[in-house]
Amino acid sequence: MPTPTRSLLLLAALLTLAPAAHALPTVRITSPQVNAVVDPAAGLPLTAEAASPDGPVVKVDFFDNGRLVGTVTQPPFALLYHPAAPPLNFSLTARATDAAGHAALSPPVTCVTLRPVQRHYRSYDYQETAENLLKQVRVTIPEGLTTVRGLVLVSNAAGDDSRDRYREAWYGEFLHLHDFAFVGTKNFTSHVASFTVLQHALQQIAPDSAHPELVNVPYVTTGFSAGGGFASRLVVEAPDRVIAAVIVSSRLNLTGMTPGPAHLRTPVLITSGEQESNFASVIDPVLAYRPQGALYAWMTIQGTGHGRVGQEVIAMPMLEAALRLRYPEAGDVRQGPLTLKTLTPESGWVADNTTWHSGLTTIAPAAQFTGDLAKSSWLLNQDIAYIYRAYATYDRPLTLTSPVTAPDRVWDPGSNVTLVVDATGFPQWKKLAFYDGVRLLGEITSGPPQFTAPNLTPGDHAFSVLGTDPQGQQRPSNPVLVVVRKLPPPPAVTPAP
Repeated sequence: MPTPTRSLLLLAALLTLAPAAHALPTVRITSPQVNAVVDPAAGLPLTAEAASPDGPVVKVDFFDNGRLVGTVTQPPFALLYHPAAPPLNFSLTARATDAAGHAALSPPVTCVTLRPVQRHYRSYDYQETAENLLKQVRVTIPEGLTTVRGLVLVSNAAGDDSRDRYREAWYGEFLHLHDFAFVGTKNFTSHVASFTVLQHALQQIAPDSAHPELVNVPYVTTGFSAGGGFASRLVVEAPDRVIAAVIVSSRLNLTGMTPGPAHLRTPVLITSGEQESNFASVIDPVLAYRPQGALYAWMTIQGTGHGRVGQEVIAMPMLEAALRLRYPEAGDVRQGPLTLKTLTPESGWVADNTTWHSGLTTIAPAAQFTGDLAKSSWLLNQDIAYIYRAYATYDRPLTLTSPVTAPDRVWDPGSNVTLVVDATGFPQWKKLAFYDGVRLLGEITSGPPQFTAPNLTPGDHAFSVLGTDPQGQQRPSNPVLVVVRKLPPPPAVTPAP
């Protein structure tokens, strides 16, 4: 029987004779980029970078959804792919093989083909001199819309012009999804007089546009700086007409008034940059109404000052959620102004504003919140709470790098989008959970930090990631907004005689 020492010597000898583990090649697709919009009619240029530590790479195979579409046997590893029947979604991978026959597969790269869609609108202008300013209003209505159900009202900042901002994807697609019209303005910097001008504009444009219901419709409203100030004025002057308001880098101005039930029950989110001077001092009196049931929220954005820095990522989902919750099912603006549904404080979620710096902002159902209401933010539902938590938490270690929130990017229904995470600030992650609002899309525990969300539906999608480390601590990523358009119906085919 061999001694323990002899056994160890034999084991060491066997290990010395055993072949070393072969290092696999490395490979990644460099073209097209993840989430790119491609034109298959012109062919897809596929390019990959591949290398092997143990010799040359002898071939790279390219695949689309697992189907081989071409092979290249020497660098540069590139080819032009002509799909026979171009799909909406592509999922491209490359497999590199070295001289020893060892192979490795790249992470998938998704890209999409968008159908050509022409959006047509009719715009109606009104102007009036007030306070020595020529105040201008433009109402833009999607062409062919029979009944305007409401208005997206985005007033201008000082020196700005918001009349054509419906061309930004999140506003324009909101119109088509919900049968709304858009109101933009110029020189609306004095809010009391501007509100009167708005009323005059709607009274004139209603008959001019053959949409008499314009004088009855409710509003969703947002705006930056002075534009946010006008959104505040709408809440003050017409709380029974405002479905919800998102005020960016301005305040809800309740100075000199006692808010009534309609004011307190209008959902309002105020966002500011943390470097805006003395902003907390103007917000504290507003949040003081929270114990009275005010549906108000405030969020500061880390590292920013006074500016538009992508607040649409929470503004648009909030306005859409409020519309779905407050617009009466049988509401008909052709018959007169609507009575909006009333939301109760207990129906929503609450964020604890004292926890922003904790690593993960605390959120809870409103009925379960036990903190200081005057230092809390009321949120419409769990979806908005998850978006808020991702946005409001400070020192986020995860960054969603693709897709990006962009005013000129839309997606078709059924598109797949790949969420790509920069996890260098959270290198020891044990799990990454990918969310669309509150909906868990999936989780990964290893591999490249990315996940593909399939088959997107029309509307706004606010994606975020929640990472967990080996100690069980959770940290969020930034949220990003993806806008999926509602496609128009195909043209009617006239039967042959």
